Amino acid sequence: MKTKKPSKAVGSSFDSWLAEQGEGFKTEVIAGAMKREFVMKLRAMMKDRGIGVNALQRMIGTGPSQMQRLLDPEDISISLKSIAKLLAVLGTTGQIAVEPKRSKRRVA
Repeated sequence: MKTKKPSKAVGSSFDSWLAEQGEGFKTEVIAGAMKREFVMKLRAMMKDRGIGVNALQRMIGTGPSQMQRLLDPEDISISLKSIAKLLAVLGTTGQIAVEPKRSKRRVA
């Protein structure tokens, strides 16, 4: 009976590649991932509650350009204050979590 050898990964991991790109790039990637997750959850919440973009804009008392920035998953320049106002208007809470990275177990 033949046993299959575990395959060895070729090349570097994404984390090591990201570290090689420099802190500025790494920061942009992390912020972008956080904003995309935020927007996905926000849009799901809006859909569940039947709230459209125009209605949400009126609820928070902002203009179309600010609303566009809030809902743009690529725009990472929104402030925590804007996010907090949005969450308060929707009657929900949010949190910023700092967690250690999960370690990947290597197969010997």
